[in-house]
Amino acid sequence: MLVYYLQLFDTPEEKRRFEDIYQSYRNVMFHVAQGILHNRQDAEDAVHNAFLRIIQHFSRFQSAPTQELAPLITVIARNEAISLLRSKRDTLPLEDWDAFAKSTASITGYHELVDSFTRLPQTYRAVMEMKLLWGYADGEIAEKLGLSKTAVSTRVNRGRQLLRDIVTQEGFSLDG
Repeated sequence: MLVYYLQLFDTPEEKRRFEDIYQSYRNVMFHVAQGILHNRQDAEDAVHNAFLRIIQHFSRFQSAPTQELAPLITVIARNEAISLLRSKRDTLPLEDWDAFAKSTASITGYHELVDSFTRLPQTYRAVMEMKLLWGYADGEIAEKLGLSKTAVSTRVNRGRQLLRDIVTQEGFSLDG
């Protein structure tokens, strides 16, 4: 995997610096991710994502001594593991799909309900999709859309209210 990462750098100095970081912290990062995820493959995915994030912001890592990077790198690995855990928790396992399909089949006008979601203004729809459908945290949405975390929270709350209003106007029951 190290060879793959090294191909993303231009200069030999950057490659050496990244290799030092990789060799020094990959095991620590794995143990942090494993402690959160309790699954080897998921922990490896989280570490991979963490290294990609380090590469994205590599200029921050170039000047600091390798020994002083431990807290920052540990936090990055932890955050990636938590993000992966959230995304796994928010997805429906295939074993539960039949039960989900039965429950949605009992909703009259299911397509109309989905259609009401598409009638949200784009400003709210994009944030709502990322939050509710893709399982992103507010901070992740803020980073991806170039917004503040407060703006994302506000758009989610307003989007939910608009969706409630649209659904109520269409005559859907919001009770269980």
